[in-house]
Amino acid sequence: MTNSPGPSTSTTVKTTDPDLKKKKRTRRKPRTRSKKDTDSPPDVDLLPLLPTFHIQPVGSPHATVYKLRDQSQGPINLQSLLKCSLFHTRVPSCDPNSALNLLQKISNLAVNGIREASSSKKKKGKRKERVFFPEYLSEAEVESGLETRELMKGYIRINPKNAKESYVGNEDVSKTDYMITSVLDRNRAFDGDEVVLRLKTETEDKKKTMEVVYITKKIHPRTAVGFLAPIEKNKEYALFTPRDKRIPKIKIPRISWPSGFQSKPQLYQDILFIVKITDWKDVKYAIGTITENLGLSGDLKIESLAILREFCLDPTPFGDDIRPFLPKSTKISTSDLKNREDLRKECVFTIDPITARDLDDALSCKELPNGNYEVGVHISDASFFLPENTRLDEIVKSKATTIYMVDSVYHMLPVELCFHCSLLPGEDKLAFSVFWELTPTGDIVDFRIKRSVINSCVQLAYEHAQVMIDDPDRKFERDELPEIYNGFNAHDLSKRVNDLQRIAVCLREKRRQNGSLKINQIKIGFVLDPATGEPKEFYICENKPAHRLIEEFMLLANMTVAKWINEAYPDLAFLRLHEAPKPTMMTELQKSLETLGLHIDISTSGGIQASLNKYISEDDFGKARMIVLNHLLAKPMKRARYFCAGALEEELDYSHYALSIPIYTHFTSPIRRYADIMVHRLLAASLNYREKPTWAPEEVATIAETCNRQKYHAKRAGEASSDLFLAHFVEKNQPVIENAVVVDAKERSIDVIVIRTGSVVRIYTNNFGDKVTWKSEEIKVRKSSSDEENAKKMWKIFVKFPRTVEEPEVCIVLEIFTLVRVELARKHKTNKLDAKLLRPIQLV
Repeated sequence: MTNSPGPSTSTTVKTTDPDLKKKKRTRRKPRTRSKKDTDSPPDVDLLPLLPTFHIQPVGSPHATVYKLRDQSQGPINLQSLLKCSLFHTRVPSCDPNSALNLLQKISNLAVNGIREASSSKKKKGKRKERVFFPEYLSEAEVESGLETRELMKGYIRINPKNAKESYVGNEDVSKTDYMITSVLDRNRAFDGDEVVLRLKTETEDKKKTMEVVYITKKIHPRTAVGFLAPIEKNKEYALFTPRDKRIPKIKIPRISWPSGFQSKPQLYQDILFIVKITDWKDVKYAIGTITENLGLSGDLKIESLAILREFCLDPTPFGDDIRPFLPKSTKISTSDLKNREDLRKECVFTIDPITARDLDDALSCKELPNGNYEVGVHISDASFFLPENTRLDEIVKSKATTIYMVDSVYHMLPVELCFHCSLLPGEDKLAFSVFWELTPTGDIVDFRIKRSVINSCVQLAYEHAQVMIDDPDRKFERDELPEIYNGFNAHDLSKRVNDLQRIAVCLREKRRQNGSLKINQIKIGFVLDPATGEPKEFYICENKPAHRLIEEFMLLANMTVAKWINEAYPDLAFLRLHEAPKPTMMTELQKSLETLGLHIDISTSGGIQASLNKYISEDDFGKARMIVLNHLLAKPMKRARYFCAGALEEELDYSHYALSIPIYTHFTSPIRRYADIMVHRLLAASLNYREKPTWAPEEVATIAETCNRQKYHAKRAGEASSDLFLAHFVEKNQPVIENAVVVDAKERSIDVIVIRTGSVVRIYTNNFGDKVTWKSEEIKVRKSSSDEENAKKMWKIFVKFPRTVEEPEVCIVLEIFTLVRVELARKHKTNKLDAKLLRPIQLV
């Protein structure tokens, strides 16, 4: 850059003034520099916002007239420009620098920096202004703002379909969530982070628009799975596009490129990479580095690994360094039996999925002389074999949960320890047993908790137990059931299963009367080719009476133990909380459904369940309607979470909303959940089997947070694995035509739930098919002034399928609960489904 004016000096600026733009643009031929121009100083290019203009002196450098020259439009007289109403500044009769100072005063003129550039390298076309994030407030400012309540704190949720929209829960649950309406206002926060907010504006509909001013906890790992592509005419950076739309596009510096990418980038277009974000200042692009080349997208093994990486789940097998902490023998020693109740001669048995290997729980049931029953729930005493504060315990604590993918299981415990603790039939196993004396109608007379040793007599599958329930008097052939140990027979088992079933039905009815809520969502399983691992077919996982039998007694055990440990250690109790849903979201849903003629009592969990029960029917429409209602009601529900009773900052109701019980925990799955290990340790101490833990409440709270995070990530990974295998199945078995039901209608799209898979797919109006016409119409939602801010727009779409040679013209109305037919396809380079709306026919 030069400060001295000269005949060829040109200064590049940008402006957004519409008066400077002409409707028709023509490309100008590049100016050929004359010999006298060769000694001129280089052009000065100001990194601009919109079209590039040049201030050029006319004639001598001392001329009073300067022209604003657009590269594509030709010269514009600066004096004419200044006559417009926007500007009232006199034209300087001096050098280009003075002219530049004038132009910097022009409204909407953004100048970010200055760089030297040759006139032969001038950029053509529009260049957008780079927008940078503002600095965060200082810790002192944050602390002060939180104290005065000028600032708010909470966990951020980003809309997975629109990264510009994000939300933070309002501390006042009676009000709507705080809303953030741009990536700029989100200010580098990622999904799940704990952030500090400041009020930006309040919209006409009273929704508070916020901006992030600080991040207190970076929960999100700042990693992403996606694809790498070159940037045109940029040899310094490549562009990484994450699959997760909530994560920004990332520029990858050349030093991080894979070998051969620069010369043959097309070889990498289908390769999945893991990228770590290292910086994010420019709103549009973050900066990152490649940490892992996963492999070819579409391959089931590679895609499964990508899912695990995306959710920060570690599938690495345990190393040899943990072997010193494993049991030295698979046999139970005499010392292990000390202070244990011996149940090895009792009829104890397990009921699990047919493929289960981690058998955490077993049952027993015997009739008492007074006509009551002694029911026992026996849980593997896994914590007995997992000493605290060891290398193994630290690893298990960090994993916190077993991960269940469609084609594989990643155990929380080492495999050797899993089998050592698993309640396999015919083997002595250590357990924690909870016994109740129950009346035939499920009333609890008394209970006791003991450490025990059991020897399960059989490993039943749910299918076996269901046959016993369906036909109590059935005579089983020898090969119809697994091997039965300890002198018991099929009749012994069938009687106990049916006794338990009758009591379980009573327990379930008591919970229903007490206001429990069960929201059922479709879950699918897969039959895999044993040779290739490819999905051969899928099926809906059913919830039959045998499943509900086990569920009831596991719930009873968890409730009993929760109350026990909370009374024993109120400062350390490791409990599980499920808070009530957001009232604003429930009210909005209630009003929407009333518009469609459905009335839901949202006052309590029991009210919701009673309302759902009114709409149960076995016809196709009734089943589809129930699928939609369950889906809609699941959205406002909060996630249940673990917490330490003594670490709460404020008084909190311990009750579990969905179960409608005052206190709850997880005790029944210690082989696959670290939360249960914590509960077992507290239980053992309360029964004087070990010393009281010396934990601080804050330490327990930290473990609870880890368990919450890992449990949620494992759940999401399992769902993503199911999505992957379903998308793969659909891709390999075209055409896949399914029945679906509309769950939401917007102005130009509908969301449908595929009835056989539970998949939610968005179909835009431009994917309604050739020659199909449509018109959308807003539905007036009945509302009062008090809930005006919670009103949600509802739509219906009128669709006309044209007459064909074989079929007549068909008209349908798409709104919530409409049954439709769709053709499924796999979205390109994703594990998600796309769908096309088909002409309606008789549903099958």
